[in-house]
Amino acid sequence: MKIKLLYSTIALGFLFSLNSCRPRGAEYVDDLDVVATAYAKTADFSTKSTYYISDTIVEVDGDDNNKPTFVNQTNANMFVSQINKNMKAYGWKQVTNPLQADLIFQVAAMETTDIYYYYGYYGYYGYYGWYYPGYYPPTYTTTKSGTLLMQLVDRTDISTAGKAPVLWVGIINGMLEGSSSSISSRAVTSIDQAFKQSPILKK
Repeated sequence: MKIKLLYSTIALGFLFSLNSCRPRGAEYVDDLDVVATAYAKTADFSTKSTYYISDTIVEVDGDDNNKPTFVNQTNANMFVSQINKNMKAYGWKQVTNPLQADLIFQVAAMETTDIYYYYGYYGYYGYYGWYYPGYYPPTYTTTKSGTLLMQLVDRTDISTAGKAPVLWVGIINGMLEGSSSSISSRAVTSIDQAFKQSPILKK
């Protein structure tokens, strides 16, 4: 399974379901915070014990021709620190050399823009009752939200084509917007929730 395809499929389905639940749009940044996790049915974490994670987080924009851009390092450090805290609490050992790791913890981020349209009818009361001769022109608002994409890749099972299976995926919506203190607080809560939803990762 291609990593990029997995990101696209899960993220798009997740974001579509999120938007469909909010016909009036989000009022606050944290209204967009949602945590989704999934793992491969064939995953066997009992045979793994070490992982590697980079201290930088790539921003996914869908354009393979662009030079990679990265999440600002302050936020990246915060996300990675909380991930490490949970991984170690679950019994995993972090290594600094990816070639010595059983699993590679890959983290990426992408920004999405949600557009909400509003339609309003107007009318008046006449001799025969209410009349609705028209409607107000539609208006719209936009809300930007950041999505944090996390996945655990099995480095010990690389195919001859250079591909490795993805064993676990976590998607957190809303992590790149808001004040620094707001992002920090919500990052802790949301990343912790992703691990609480994934007891299969416990050693």
